Amino acid sequence: MPRPIFNEPGLTYTGGLSPMDGNEAPLHNRDEFQLERLILFTDAVFAIAITLLIIEIKVPELHHGASESAILAHLAALTPKFIGFFVAFFIIAIYWLAHHRVFRFVTRYNNRLIWLNILFLLSIVLMPFTAAFQGEYPLLRTPWVLYSLSVLFTGFMQLCLQAYIRNPANGVAPAIFATHPDLDLVRPLVPMSLFVVSILLCFISSPWVCKLFLIVMAPAMMLYGRRYRRLLHEYEHPVVVV
Repeated sequence: MPRPIFNEPGLTYTGGLSPMDGNEAPLHNRDEFQLERLILFTDAVFAIAITLLIIEIKVPELHHGASESAILAHLAALTPKFIGFFVAFFIIAIYWLAHHRVFRFVTRYNNRLIWLNILFLLSIVLMPFTAAFQGEYPLLRTPWVLYSLSVLFTGFMQLCLQAYIRNPANGVAPAIFATHPDLDLVRPLVPMSLFVVSILLCFISSPWVCKLFLIVMAPAMMLYGRRYRRLLHEYEHPVVVV
């Protein structure tokens, strides 16, 4: 039987001749090329989503000869939208960093990983709308709850991706990385828990209190840093059982 020339999920070529026409380079690193396509597509979606955030903030339309006070008044009216923009910008940036952090362990791919990544990107492309919605109506509860739910959706998909990558049985990352602290499942739960509390606060306080509550995310991640350093030390200095 002819030896397979190349393999990829769902496709094995076993012909006696190369599928190339003689003018192309051998496909020695086909899996790496497909992984690169997946990551580049993901980066493009993040770039578009994060750009759409600012597009939702329109330049004030003023009559010719408008005064400085009128301009300042219009800019002041845009303050809630800019606050919403900055919050959403850094949330998307954090999840891009998280995706970058966990995907560096991936050496192979399969259809399930691709679809988990697509659902993760679905949650990202929803954010410009939900961020603009809560920025347009900053004093109402429903827009903030909707935005928080979209962030929770992203966090949940990040958790699913991370759990799938770290599981050696799935074969997408070397088993040695299963206990690496960058794949720790507690990490994505920290911001998710804060957004859950923020939603609950909406029903007993004003939306501004819910948004200001997210300030505690920085100290919360600093506290998580203690767990991260402990896991990193355990990963780098494993206990050898004799």
